[in-house]
Amino acid sequence: MPSRFPIAHRCGTIAIPFGDHLGMTLQQLRDLVAVITHGGYRAAARALGQSQAGLTKSVAKLEREHEIVLFDRSGLGASLTSEGEQFIRYAQAVLLEAERAEQWLQAPRRRRAASVSLGVSIEPSLRLVPSVLENYRRALPDVTVRMTHGVSSQLVAGVRENRLELAVTLLPPDLHAVDLKIDFLYESEPVVAVRKGHPLARAASLSELIDCDWVVVGDPSQPGASDASIRELFDNHSLGRPRIAAVTDSLFGAVATLVASECLARLPMAVLEHPLVAGQLVALRLREAPRPYRVALLRKASRPLSREAQTLAAMLSSYARVSRGLSGSTRQQLDGIQH
Repeated sequence: MPSRFPIAHRCGTIAIPFGDHLGMTLQQLRDLVAVITHGGYRAAARALGQSQAGLTKSVAKLEREHEIVLFDRSGLGASLTSEGEQFIRYAQAVLLEAERAEQWLQAPRRRRAASVSLGVSIEPSLRLVPSVLENYRRALPDVTVRMTHGVSSQLVAGVRENRLELAVTLLPPDLHAVDLKIDFLYESEPVVAVRKGHPLARAASLSELIDCDWVVVGDPSQPGASDASIRELFDNHSLGRPRIAAVTDSLFGAVATLVASECLARLPMAVLEHPLVAGQLVALRLREAPRPYRVALLRKASRPLSREAQTLAAMLSSYARVSRGLSGSTRQQLDGIQH
């Protein structure tokens, strides 16, 4: 069985397997090099602030454990043997690399720019994240937020595969979340959207839309999975299956298709209210309104968050909590006015 080779730095010793010897430490190498550099044990001990006896014992132990004679003790001063001449080059190289490693560990912020990887689905990319990002930049101006836009299946996979630290997305109804931490943020209102001036812009029932073509915002690589919300809408009212004309993972692609065609799509109301879209799409006022869906903040349960990611997660949750409270107050006021 191989013994262990402890590599020691100033604060302790790290052991790794090495050979069949009892062990060797960086401190022994430092002591050896100091004796050579300063021309003897007495001068080296004085320079290192150690006792001469301790320094002599350290080098002697190194020689004894590895059955090697490093110094020619028949002459004056610190004279290396032929083996000592060969070994000292390795010792100096090891100490140089150890010093570089220590500098690397002590300066983590200089070796990489701080960043947070965040995945965002359609609705929060328009409503939540832009509102939080400005305040986050004030708090941590040197941190870059690397945003990935996608549908929920893509973002959940990104979190699970450690490509994303955080994801703000709608919660899929069939999500198995034993490996995820989920923080509910708010409910989003979906609508059936068509272009302004669409022949069915005044439709009041889902039954009027049976023969329409639909555009689905989802993952094109998963046939049948992305259109579940639309199929469910029709199935709940026994209206058969809708006709899916296109599946796209691009919100811009979906909006552009709706504006230029007779297609319909199920979109968050926030899309229609956005300045870039407002006035081009309208929401159908259907008796069978689509069910609201839950938007949540996801992270991998087994992955510790960086300080930067923790701050962003806290700010997203806090903003959503305040927004929920304001929305609740507004609804209560409206109810009071109506009654």
